[in-house]
Amino acid sequence: MPTPTPRVSVRTRRVALITLAVITFSLVIAATVVTYQRRQPPLQTINYSQLYGLAETSGAVALQVEGETLTVTRSDGSRQEATVTGEAAQHEIVQLFRKQNVPVEFRPLQPGFLVSSLNWLLPVLTLAFIGFAGWRIYSSMSGKGSFELTDHNGQQNVGFDDVAGVDEARAELSETIEFLRNPERFSRLGGRIPRGILLYGPPGTGKTLLARAAAKEAGVAFLAASGSSFQEKFAGLGAARVRHLFAKGRKLSPCIIFIDEIDALGRQRGRGGDSASADQDQTLNQLLVEMDGFDQSSAVVVIASTNRPDILDRALTRPGRFDREIAVDLADVGGREAILKVHARNLKLEDGLDLQWIARGTPGFSGAELANLMNEAAIAATRDDADAVGRKHVEVARDRILMGAERQGFMMDDDERYATAVHEAGHVAVGLAVENGDPIHKVSILPRGRALGVTQSLPERDRFMKKREYLEDQIALLLGGRAAEQILLSTMTAGASNDIERAVEIARKMVSEFGMSRLGPIHLGNGDQPTSQGLLDRIEEATNELINEQLERAREIVSAERESIGRLVELLMERDTLDADEILSCFRTSKNVRAA
Repeated sequence: MPTPTPRVSVRTRRVALITLAVITFSLVIAATVVTYQRRQPPLQTINYSQLYGLAETSGAVALQVEGETLTVTRSDGSRQEATVTGEAAQHEIVQLFRKQNVPVEFRPLQPGFLVSSLNWLLPVLTLAFIGFAGWRIYSSMSGKGSFELTDHNGQQNVGFDDVAGVDEARAELSETIEFLRNPERFSRLGGRIPRGILLYGPPGTGKTLLARAAAKEAGVAFLAASGSSFQEKFAGLGAARVRHLFAKGRKLSPCIIFIDEIDALGRQRGRGGDSASADQDQTLNQLLVEMDGFDQSSAVVVIASTNRPDILDRALTRPGRFDREIAVDLADVGGREAILKVHARNLKLEDGLDLQWIARGTPGFSGAELANLMNEAAIAATRDDADAVGRKHVEVARDRILMGAERQGFMMDDDERYATAVHEAGHVAVGLAVENGDPIHKVSILPRGRALGVTQSLPERDRFMKKREYLEDQIALLLGGRAAEQILLSTMTAGASNDIERAVEIARKMVSEFGMSRLGPIHLGNGDQPTSQGLLDRIEEATNELINEQLERAREIVSAERESIGRLVELLMERDTLDADEILSCFRTSKNVRAA
């Protein structure tokens, strides 16, 4: 197989041209200086006595007076220079030369060579700057943009083996890959491959990775651009860049054109009447024309990714442009284990470390978050000078991601530590008493991130549909800290502000989106529909009822568990952080706590 010729980037060529121009310009200046100096006759410096003797003789043919400098030209062409500071002395010397009939020339004081050089150098530099600025403006308006081009000759090193947890999306892309490999197979019956594929899903689920892997599996060129790279300060530049991108794609056919974060380019048109919105609409119109102008047999496939498919223009997502929409969702427990295996390839793990255990303890984690988890675990193992990454390092990394880093330099006094321990113990008591909540995994009164204390729950399974009972238990759990403050401390602290915010958010969604209140099935929409003030007032009233009901429920649980909470508070004041077994040991005699 012949070795592919390495491509020289446009940026490298520009830097080389600019460097060559600077070197050439410097050489021209140096040559000019040398030539100027060589053209001047040799100049000898003499003192006043020698000058006076020369004035008395007839060996001079010309005298030039320039300020305090007197230059004598002799009959043999040589030049001699002397400095005479006194005005009377200068007058005497000049009179002597005039007696010898030597012509005397008075010249105005001339600037130095550097100053005189600047007189012609500044206009040249100004013209060069104007030319460079014009070249930059022309280059930016040419529509080429900053597109990344990677061909399949060993440069695209991401394949389907590096993508895990998204088996459905891989299966959807397999037909596109097969078409790019063998287009005749699909065209023999008159069918055509989808021209556009839209990958949508939460951030970090591997949409960009899927597009790169599809390009490698198909063995075709890969053109990548972000949606924001089409926008510039010059009107009409976005449309020009779209034309340039698709022209390059047709030239490299078969190829894959990938547009990342297409919502920056494909938002719904007609949002505003300003010039910026009009230019963005023009760019989108050009994209619509280009995607609709593909030849039926053209082997160019457009893949785009977004996590906001709801704001895309309908003309962009219609059949004929983006024919298929593929959801790239968060992986389940099996998918997370497969993702962990991919990211653990280059890590040295302990023999007893079970990746399935990590997958069960990370519900809701995206592929990017799982990669970060394993990287943080490797960093923790390196910090401990361990030989391999173990379970405790994964625990440290997970706590850091979920609860934030410990604030080592932050010190609380005993009263604040006790109030924090009571607050967190209230969360624990309610979390252990409710039937539909997630198991309590850990509690800590060490400050982490912006929180003074943290109670961590780990779901036992992935929840794809949340019941009303589960949401009510979540509200009660969040309000458990406030309930403990009211009953055990007979006061309230500002530490419950985030808990209240999250509880109100859940309750409002239950009322206005999920229809889980006495108001019945209502939905406010996305704010683009008119809503009466009376309906908003009833929603707020029903939300407050839900909050107050769950707060009273949490108060009852805390009142019934005062002794267990007291034991937990004492243990927290002693150890700062407790795991699930230590927490349950404080509630062994309780009848209201679920069995672990």
